[in-house]
Amino acid sequence: MGIAPDRNALLPPHLSQTQLVAYQDGELLRGEMEAACAHLENCWTCRSHLAAIQNSIDNFLGARKELLPDASVLSESRIEQFRQRLARHAAAVAAVPLPLSERLAIWRNQLRHLGHALLQPRRAVLAAFVAACLLVAMFTDVLNTRVSADTVLLRAENYENAHFPSTGQVTRSLVRVDRIDRTSKIPKPLGTIVVVRDSASPVAYVSAQLPSGSIENATVKNDGQMPEPTLAAVLLGDGVEAPLLQYLAAQRWVPDVSVAGFRRLVASRGDTTASARRDGSAFELHYPFAPGHPSGIAEAMLVVSSRDYSPTSLSIITTHQSASWEYRFTRTSFSSEPRNVELARVNSPVDISNLSSGRSAPAAQLRKPVPLSYTNSHASDAEVAAAESLHRADACLGEEINLFPMSDGSLLVQGLVDGSARREVIRQSLKSVSGPLRVEVFVPRELKSGSELYNPPDQFEDKPPASGSPVTRATLADLSSAKVPLYEQLYRHFAQPGVSSEETGKQVAAFSNEVVTLAQQTFLHAWALKRLDREFSPERSSGLSSAAAQKVEQMRQDHRRWISTLAQRQSEMLSEIADAALTANVAQVDTGQQSSETLLRLAREQNDLVRALFTASPPTPETASSLARLLAVLRRMGT
Repeated sequence: MGIAPDRNALLPPHLSQTQLVAYQDGELLRGEMEAACAHLENCWTCRSHLAAIQNSIDNFLGARKELLPDASVLSESRIEQFRQRLARHAAAVAAVPLPLSERLAIWRNQLRHLGHALLQPRRAVLAAFVAACLLVAMFTDVLNTRVSADTVLLRAENYENAHFPSTGQVTRSLVRVDRIDRTSKIPKPLGTIVVVRDSASPVAYVSAQLPSGSIENATVKNDGQMPEPTLAAVLLGDGVEAPLLQYLAAQRWVPDVSVAGFRRLVASRGDTTASARRDGSAFELHYPFAPGHPSGIAEAMLVVSSRDYSPTSLSIITTHQSASWEYRFTRTSFSSEPRNVELARVNSPVDISNLSSGRSAPAAQLRKPVPLSYTNSHASDAEVAAAESLHRADACLGEEINLFPMSDGSLLVQGLVDGSARREVIRQSLKSVSGPLRVEVFVPRELKSGSELYNPPDQFEDKPPASGSPVTRATLADLSSAKVPLYEQLYRHFAQPGVSSEETGKQVAAFSNEVVTLAQQTFLHAWALKRLDREFSPERSSGLSSAAAQKVEQMRQDHRRWISTLAQRQSEMLSEIADAALTANVAQVDTGQQSSETLLRLAREQNDLVRALFTASPPTPETASSLARLLAVLRRMGT
């Protein structure tokens, strides 16, 4: 009768408590340390025991600190007891006269001490020199760089072990990739990488968004092998540094800025030296590669926060012929999230068997796409096309309409409008946009049924003065009961012989309403220009095609042209009612093209001045100076 095989015999034994403590203190030999590290990467039980040991140590140290009295109290009591014993001993000795032989011995000792005192300065100098050498040996990184670098790396690894996804959770890392020319120090964005690790499986999921807007999805299976096409798409593109790609794939490296990934990266570097340097609030760990390494890597660097030892960025420095590049991976966010239904379906036994055959289709079902901020994304040609369509429909002028780059490479237009007709106009304008685009434009009654609006991808303090369609909606001056501060001046200007007072009042109201409307529209165009500059900043627009970049510039010029036209129209209207001397002084104001930041500030100021002068309020002595300031602001904006 045969005996069934023991499946547990195929599994490596768990680490003992002694081994875990020695691993945490860095006391294991190099081979034992690497074996323990590899075991901890795949064993949730040992990682849990390691975290429990660390918690026990922390609790013991906290209790010990609370129970022990202050060290100064103990030291003072011992010193006082020693002084009392010395005093009693001296009193007892003084009461008994010493024999002659002992007195002669005391004199000889005093003479000997006098001779030693004459030689003491030379010994003091020698002792000071020895002490200085010891200080240099203790605090010079040249003598102990590897110890300090490995110590920081071990503490960073403890941080990651404490933040591994717990049951029912996933960790999500968002990493920005840049390539920096080491000579010119000019960075070039290469894309954004999202790495998700699950508590129910050792499989990791990688989604890379390139500057062009395309998406590369990959599934890192149990062996940790990163698919070469994904690395090539993010790092190389043109395949110039193929040895680097081959080395990273052979090391089973995943670009998630983790300590485990960094250890794999430097495992075959052919060098044993390392150094650690503190730079402000971070530690820089430098691990050089052997000269002429086949991968072309000269050095790998990991940056760790000095506050909690969390990894923040990882750099791979390469040398290729006469060029030197730094591939920098910066972790922009790291979070734990509940494990959703889509991810649970991916980890089902059927899907895992599919993964083992090399198929990575489940990566597309990883999770529901989420909006990305402008800081964590790159603009694409499709995003420019969508922004241009919203621009043509005037949806950029104060309406609560936002264009979101999504984590799966698609685009989302989401917002709130005041009616179904306006929503249909926006939908029709977006029909010409190619690529994955989803439109979610709501009316107020739909928000009451549970619909949710995302926060804007980039927020700044200046807000449009009113929601709704800004082109057709204006804030009219209220002349029903009170008078605007410039009413008398306006009335004299419009009054004509044979025209009734009622008709003149209507002309004053129409004039005031037009000025208020023009001021609001001027502010909305300045606000849209500033928002456009933030959405398509140089950092986000580096990967755009020349045609897309020209479209962005054309939208900017459209807003500037409208700002200039509206400001000139206001200036012409107000110059008709202003005094000649006031108009002459305004003509001396310096003009020139303003930045979007300056235009927004001026537009906000002119909008506030118009409301102060053309809405119902009592006149003040500052009315004339406010009108002069308004004309000066309009002149600067109208150039």
